[in-house]
Amino acid sequence: MFRRLARRHETPRVVLLGDLLTKGPRPDLVVEEIIARRRAGWRVDLVCGNHEPRALAAIRRAGPTGDTRDLPPRLGEMVDVLADADLLEESQTLLREAMRNNFVRGRSPYPWTAVHAGINPTRGFNRTSPRVRMTIKSADGESDWWWQYDGTDGLLIVGHRPLTRPLMLTRPTGRPVVVAIDTGCVYGGALTAYCIRTATFIEIPSEQPRLFSFRHRVSERLASSAWRAASAGRGRTLAR
Repeated sequence: MFRRLARRHETPRVVLLGDLLTKGPRPDLVVEEIIARRRAGWRVDLVCGNHEPRALAAIRRAGPTGDTRDLPPRLGEMVDVLADADLLEESQTLLREAMRNNFVRGRSPYPWTAVHAGINPTRGFNRTSPRVRMTIKSADGESDWWWQYDGTDGLLIVGHRPLTRPLMLTRPTGRPVVVAIDTGCVYGGALTAYCIRTATFIEIPSEQPRLFSFRHRVSERLASSAWRAASAGRGRTLAR
């Protein structure tokens, strides 16, 4: 994905939406890639997901010796990989940085906010607690929060809820109001990026085994919603 972005811009700005180290099999490579890109002049912003506090707590609990015997298996594997790569200190630095950033905002080409999970649509962004911004997700059979969003906080770009394809909701004018880009890379789906200036997606197929079917991982539009779902195929690039 980073190589793909570098073809578009020599030193692009990238916002990572959280859950950096606890999901995939090689958290050490994630840490190394972020450090390397920053050294190359990239601006890489980190947003806190619901897994960042867990990851940092696990590393601290393991201590300087990296003792993972009392950790849950997934967190223990993460610490073991980072310890073997001698990256525990660097990992903690990145996790602490992410945890200071519950969201990242910009104003070009129009106001946008990148946040891990989303907002409570009845309260708006500012009145939604940081914890809810990191965790909100619909239960089975419930509609996703974005269908009730009134658009007053501008474009919201989120991850957290795995979908079969990236989702873009737009105003009648075509301006995006919600973009959801978690397409289940670690579960065998794809890694998806969204380019704000061009309103396009880039998808990189995952090399991980497909753990469960994504055929029904869609967000059904509510009849009462003011938004329409723009086709994910519009301006979509699938890199193979």
